[in-house]
Amino acid sequence: MKKEHGFTVIELMVALAIVAIVLTVGVPGVKTLIYNNRVTAATNSLVGSLTYARSEAVKQGVSTSICSSSNQTSCTGSAWSTGWLVWVDLDNDSTLDSPGEIVRVSEALRGTVAVSAANTTISYDATGFTATPGTIKVCDDRTGNTGNQLQLLTGGSVSLTTRVACP
Repeated sequence: MKKEHGFTVIELMVALAIVAIVLTVGVPGVKTLIYNNRVTAATNSLVGSLTYARSEAVKQGVSTSICSSSNQTSCTGSAWSTGWLVWVDLDNDSTLDSPGEIVRVSEALRGTVAVSAANTTISYDATGFTATPGTIKVCDDRTGNTGNQLQLLTGGSVSLTTRVACP
């Protein structure tokens, strides 16, 4: 007599129950991980642009600014989430008036990440100092202590605080 190989219905049901339990526990954790990574990526991108703007100001010896931009060609944005530009004020008129002054473009943020700041433009002088210190929050649509906060200091450096309250 030949022995049959395979699973019984009971073995299959137990395996499916174990898979269901693992998915029930694991899926919410993955969702949180994705949200946290989006906030972290947006924060890193913004800190990188701020640092780059400051270094360009010192390197080139001219005023450099970072501004929110909805079209990635001019400082027209009212929200940082729509993207931003880093530009060097080559003609020293405090206005982005030529495409040659733009040195870095950051596109709109994806997902539900939002950046809030009191200023839509942050400027650095030739020594790397800023006249526009302040606070920038990077949050998503979750509530609670899920966001990041950037403190822009007068000396031009950026201080990061994680796990801040978001609306």
